[in-house]
Amino acid sequence: MATRRIRGVAVVGDGPAGTTLATLLARDGIRVGLFSRGRPQGLVVGESLLPGVVPILRELGIEDEVRSYSEFKPGATFLLRDGEAIGFHFADSAGRLPGYAYNVPRDRFDATLLDVCRASGAHVFDGRARIEPDPAGAGRVRIDPSDGDRIRDFFGGAPDWIVDATGRSRQIARLLDLPTRSGDRRDVALFAHCEGVEIENPGHVHMDHLKRGWCWRIPLPGRISLGIVVGADALAHFGGSLADQYDAYLQADPHLKSITASARRVSPVLKYGNYQLTTLQGVGDGWVLVGDALGFVDPIFSSGLFLAMDGARSLARALRAGTPRALRRYEARQRRHLEAWQRVVSYYYDGRLFELIKRGRPEEPNWIGRWINPHITTRISRILTGESTTGPYSPRLLDFLVTRGLRGDEPGALRIR
Repeated sequence: MATRRIRGVAVVGDGPAGTTLATLLARDGIRVGLFSRGRPQGLVVGESLLPGVVPILRELGIEDEVRSYSEFKPGATFLLRDGEAIGFHFADSAGRLPGYAYNVPRDRFDATLLDVCRASGAHVFDGRARIEPDPAGAGRVRIDPSDGDRIRDFFGGAPDWIVDATGRSRQIARLLDLPTRSGDRRDVALFAHCEGVEIENPGHVHMDHLKRGWCWRIPLPGRISLGIVVGADALAHFGGSLADQYDAYLQADPHLKSITASARRVSPVLKYGNYQLTTLQGVGDGWVLVGDALGFVDPIFSSGLFLAMDGARSLARALRAGTPRALRRYEARQRRHLEAWQRVVSYYYDGRLFELIKRGRPEEPNWIGRWINPHITTRISRILTGESTTGPYSPRLLDFLVTRGLRGDEPGALRIR
């Protein structure tokens, strides 16, 4: 892959990764065409931002607008199966990042990103781009020739790069049959918007242990996004339709029944499948993957939009440089980022993350609590804000503490069943 001067970039997909990338490139004077098939209205997984997204909103010039229609998010609360609540307030451990974030209605958030993309000078093509193998060489792709006139007229030929920002559709990965790595879990998520769901800490995203599985509660203006994450087999006998399964599970689980006693569902129910998948090749000859098209993890820590938008910003820098080394560095950085989040997710599911937090309390009679509690608390908090997952130190510290500090113990009571 030789160094190439960028004349034009085709971005396929109008989600947060695609629009962020297109905006940043267009502002640099690069000719960018974004293919938009229209964003879904209403419910989309990824309604809770991390503090790591706020500097990107500022760079795009949209924080004030996002704030105007969103719910202020000062932290996150985890409710364990024994009823104990563990809260993280972002301002308490703020380092380089702001001590807050937002919970966003996704239809308005995505519309804001698309508007700023247009205003930046990127051209938005209505309709899905049709990508096919390029007969000019193995491992190459091109825009279907039936789209040729409008593509050639805009780019003055073929675009230099085709960026797959199609999310979980993963158009290029599927087309080229690129290798993937899946996570260990095979959960599904059912979620809907409700009114009247109980919230303990205003603005906090809540993640609660259930008798089986876990749930999220995301405060949005006028409603709560309530999602249930559980093994598919646990839902099979609750009814045939998604709405039947969702409504019945709310009544079957004691915690869900309690927090929804006065609730009313005000939206359809949506279903999402496997949340842990990484495509093992992210850059090829004239193409590159970004956002969920490259990899996605479980929604437990609300990392999806941060991974997508931070990845888009990293890719914009690499494409500006235009060198093979810059693209390799982008791919390696994103892979490290995904792997760091996947490890934290695994520690959540097997119970070790909260066992470590409990042992790290100053009053606990152990070396973790006595010596390095403040350090642990700060570093775990900064993982959850997005500050520390792009560097090696905090994930390695967490790995060390989990393997050394909890050696020989099985935190079964805190495991997600």
